[in-house]
Amino acid sequence: MHRWFNNPEATKTLMEERESFSIEQARGWTGAAVRNEGEDRKYAIVVPGIEQPVGFTALYGLFRQTAPELGCLIGDEVRGRGVGRWAERLTVTKAFEEFRAHRIYGRIPAFNAAAKKVVTAQGWQYEGTMPGHIKRGGKLIDCEIWGASPEQFFAAVAKW
Repeated sequence: MHRWFNNPEATKTLMEERESFSIEQARGWTGAAVRNEGEDRKYAIVVPGIEQPVGFTALYGLFRQTAPELGCLIGDEVRGRGVGRWAERLTVTKAFEEFRAHRIYGRIPAFNAAAKKVVTAQGWQYEGTMPGHIKRGGKLIDCEIWGASPEQFFAAVAKW
């Protein structure tokens, strides 16, 4: 976590960037992530042949009346190789099958074409734009909302 959140290349497409992320913050984040408590679940992305995890996926806001949000960070050299696509597919499947989510959504910075390509392939639909929702480096960036029902998701991934 420490390495990933301090890697500008890994974090440039996230909703938020951190000015810094200390080793203590990384330990705290990881400690909270491994507990299966509360409304969030986080999953390490492990790739065969690579010793350490290469990123994580997350489901934020489970067990509410509202849909959970998907999060994903690919923090290492495997970005752009389909690892995030498969990790997100597994995580969304878990949201629907294990946690019985009635739908899933994600907030995606409007410039993040790669994320939009992934969710589109998984049956997600564009639902709207929040203009200037993200403030980064003095610039206002639009945020897009994407979402899918279990039916949309499973119909799309069945075609793979």
